[in-house]
Amino acid sequence: MSRPSLTSTVFLKEIRETLRDKRVILGVIVSPLLVTPLLIGTVLFFAGKKEIEKQASIVEVGIVGHAAFPTLVKRLKTDEGFNAHQFDSREAAKQAIKDRTIRVALIVGENAQTEFSSNNSAPLEILYNFANENSQFAQVQLRNFIGKFDKEALADRIEAASLSEKFAKPTKVETTNIAAGSSAGSFVLGLFLPYIIVMSAAFGGIQTAFDLCAGEKERGTMETLLVTPASRYEIVTGKLLTILTISFIASCCAITGIIAPVAFGLEFFKKLVGDSISINFASIVWMMLIVIPLALFTSSLLLVISSFARNQKEAQTYILPFFSVVILPAVLSTVLGAESHIYTAFVPILNISLTMKQISGDLFDPLYFGISLATSFLYAFLAMRLAASFFQREQILFRT
Repeated sequence: MSRPSLTSTVFLKEIRETLRDKRVILGVIVSPLLVTPLLIGTVLFFAGKKEIEKQASIVEVGIVGHAAFPTLVKRLKTDEGFNAHQFDSREAAKQAIKDRTIRVALIVGENAQTEFSSNNSAPLEILYNFANENSQFAQVQLRNFIGKFDKEALADRIEAASLSEKFAKPTKVETTNIAAGSSAGSFVLGLFLPYIIVMSAAFGGIQTAFDLCAGEKERGTMETLLVTPASRYEIVTGKLLTILTISFIASCCAITGIIAPVAFGLEFFKKLVGDSISINFASIVWMMLIVIPLALFTSSLLLVISSFARNQKEAQTYILPFFSVVILPAVLSTVLGAESHIYTAFVPILNISLTMKQISGDLFDPLYFGISLATSFLYAFLAMRLAASFFQREQILFRT
């Protein structure tokens, strides 16, 4: 009569001891659910406040050659958004920008008014400091003002020539967005959520993984565990399930910590991407489910590193290659589009990231999804087999 598997017993023991560790609770649960929303909220608050202050600010603008284009200069001086200053030379205006007396300068060509009155283009130059954020903003505001002036002047020229308004518009283009509001919202979140999910799944279980094997070697409790009725395969499976569980919890908490402030502050995002935006929570759920094979793969790699290391300090020295394996594909996924070539479905971590982007962008490809899922489980299985083989080799388990 075969005995029942002790994998669940090992798992419950390890998960119970793991959750007693305050560092795990703080890093995996408390920080993503409390610290992350607080940081995001603080950044959005100050960013919004700064943007409001910018829009309400008066731009200090210098004018060189104001007498050469009175039509434009008069409009600029009467505009409430600008405070105009006259300068005698281009160098003086340039120095004033460096001294931050003004933020931007308008250099008017000598024959500007003549060219403008002759229905030609009046020569203008804008001076600004690209290295100064306020000067960049002032340059944008001045260009917007000149663009508005150009539209009004063009309308006057068309009217004076008794032409139709359509004369200056050879084509009439209407743009229609066929994406639903939930699709648009998920697309915006899909630009960065896959990267966050991958990083959380990969690094959320590091502390747990290092403590379960390298930590047990360091404390001298590995021998005690190996003489229990549980087989080595059951032990390694129980430890792997513990790391996987912690990694998955870390992913869920990280996503909740990001989605919560976005959902509550949705009105702010509507102003950026349109009134019809909403969050498709079904897509987010699918993205979380597809991360399971990824978390299984990274958890197995962490278990391999922890099994091979003599202690936790040595395990930390081996983590750099693991960082490279995870971070490079994760960063690459932010560059590549969701509709990437089929060969990317065979690249570990990258395939899951791109699959999540497809789900968020309503670009689901069954073939790509199937290959990504199959290869991810294959890579996870191979990593699991490697971890299990390490547990069968005493010269590795008892390295001191």
